[in-house]
Amino acid sequence: MYDVLREIPLIDTHVHRVHPEREPEFGQIAGGYIKGSGQEYHSRCTILYEMIMQELRVKFGMEKDASNEQVEMERFRRFKADPAGYTGELFSEGNVAMSLFEIGSPLRGKAFTEEEIAWFQKLIPEEKRRSIVRIERSVDELLPMELSFSEFTDAFIKDMEARILREDAVGLKSSVAYYGGLNICLSDEKKAAESYQRLLLNKGTKEDEKCLYTYTLMQGVELAVKHGIPLQIHTGSGGGSLDFKSFNPVGLTDFLRDSRVFDRVKIVLLHGGHPHEEDTSFLTAQFSNVYTDCSGTFYLSTVGAVNRMRALLERTPLSKIMYGSDGVMMPELAWFGHRYFRKLLTKVMMQLIEEGFVRESRAYEFVKMMMHNNALECYSKLKEKIKPI
Repeated sequence: MYDVLREIPLIDTHVHRVHPEREPEFGQIAGGYIKGSGQEYHSRCTILYEMIMQELRVKFGMEKDASNEQVEMERFRRFKADPAGYTGELFSEGNVAMSLFEIGSPLRGKAFTEEEIAWFQKLIPEEKRRSIVRIERSVDELLPMELSFSEFTDAFIKDMEARILREDAVGLKSSVAYYGGLNICLSDEKKAAESYQRLLLNKGTKEDEKCLYTYTLMQGVELAVKHGIPLQIHTGSGGGSLDFKSFNPVGLTDFLRDSRVFDRVKIVLLHGGHPHEEDTSFLTAQFSNVYTDCSGTFYLSTVGAVNRMRALLERTPLSKIMYGSDGVMMPELAWFGHRYFRKLLTKVMMQLIEEGFVRESRAYEFVKMMMHNNALECYSKLKEKIKPI
């Protein structure tokens, strides 16, 4: 089956731009996002780091007993000699038909400059990339302007409209999980205005921030409806600034039931809610407009990846699962994701066939759906450039 999966072109529904001057310490390729004594060492003692090093060892044609230090040295030799060539090479591998780049990153950080964007976009053919606009990028950039609340909301809508049209965006994204967690209490205009004022006066609390960003999330919902595009929401584990106490996607239940969301706009729960894959599967089964990607089930799971993927399949309609690499910071992550996902999906599907859960012919239908066709149905604007397989 793996030979067949290698020939199926992937649609990567969640990936980030990279740039040489924005790379963090290389050990962060395997985690350790919260800085602290010894993190560089500890991150290199993870299974994920070993897996990535092994893939690079093979790519570079190095001996099996070449040390991780030697692999890193070879990586940086190639990278520093030709950053654009090395990065472009990795993004060109993996048989990827289309990548949907979330263009709001980095979270709470300085936006990519025009020069950085131009550098990166030269590496990816135009016909193989589309954009996802992140809501919080607009909010973060408007707050320092100290507008009145009515001026702020008007400017936010205008700015988001401009970004959607300028980028010809195929979707929106919210990282509200990083601004107070996923235990969402929907905000009305009066409460949002009060929270906004406190934030401007530097008297705001985490609850005020959560209130404001939840309010703008609902405005994002209306924009997604207007433009006929889905809304991605970060769920599950993530970077060091995430509210670790409330990243379970079940916290979105009231949001999903709200009449402004329910059956009006497609919602994509990113990362499969990892490590809460079964909760994600329940939500996708119950709400007709809720989908998921599976990036957290393989990149973040490593030794438990097969079980995590199976947990996501517990209830999720296989018409609602899509591939996403969540490649970020370094070009190796998207490249590694494309390779590892195919191996993982092969293992899972072979198990399901052997255990009698699915017929072999149906399993092949499912892998085409998960790797390619489901993305076309969810992100319908993609149909303008790509055909189902």
